[in-house]
Amino acid sequence: MFIAKDYEDNLKEFNRADTTKALILYGIFITVLCAQGIIYTTNLNAGMITGLNFIFPLAQLLICLIFIFFSKQKLRTIGLTGKKLIFSLMLGIGSAALLLTVIILHAVIIKHSSISLHMPSLTVLSIFAIGAIQEEIIFRGYIQTRLSGSIKNLLTASCVTGFLFLFIHYPVHWIAGGFSLSVLSAFYVLILLILHFACDFVYKKTNCLWGAIMLHFLYNTGQAILII
Repeated sequence: MFIAKDYEDNLKEFNRADTTKALILYGIFITVLCAQGIIYTTNLNAGMITGLNFIFPLAQLLICLIFIFFSKQKLRTIGLTGKKLIFSLMLGIGSAALLLTVIILHAVIIKHSSISLHMPSLTVLSIFAIGAIQEEIIFRGYIQTRLSGSIKNLLTASCVTGFLFLFIHYPVHWIAGGFSLSVLSAFYVLILLILHFACDFVYKKTNCLWGAIMLHFLYNTGQAILII
């Protein structure tokens, strides 16, 4: 079965008020991203910008947890559970390997690029880990499940979440470098959408978000290691 029964049961807890909260959280997310883009246009030194790259996602995570707390909901409603943990992590690792393989094949066969390896610093890996946790909790764990309060069709809810997930990768570029729809390549947009639906699959299959977080983290890390 593609969707775990406990995932479907989880969705029954949400209503339109939860959908409204999810959209408010998304608005806060975009606002923070715009603030982050403005930071990149200032004269702040690299150390301060790195520090803010930790603070921004942690602040967004805190806001999400506040939403959950005041809604009197449990962490399991955003997929933070130990049930099916190993299966979830295995699916995440396998999906990440497939996604990175697609990226490598595209670089070698289509672009005829050479590939070299570079190990990111511990600081960069930490930012990747926090970013993966933050985005998966907010998008797959919170927003997508709460959208079900208004959008009953799971595929439609996933597509809407995919669009919202894709859009967050634009504001920083637009503010720092000017508005352009081509700021992200068509292939990168495709990969982001594949990443979304792969994370979506892992979460729905297991009702455990940790596999999706692992997939997202390995994707980010793999992109940093592979110099194409």
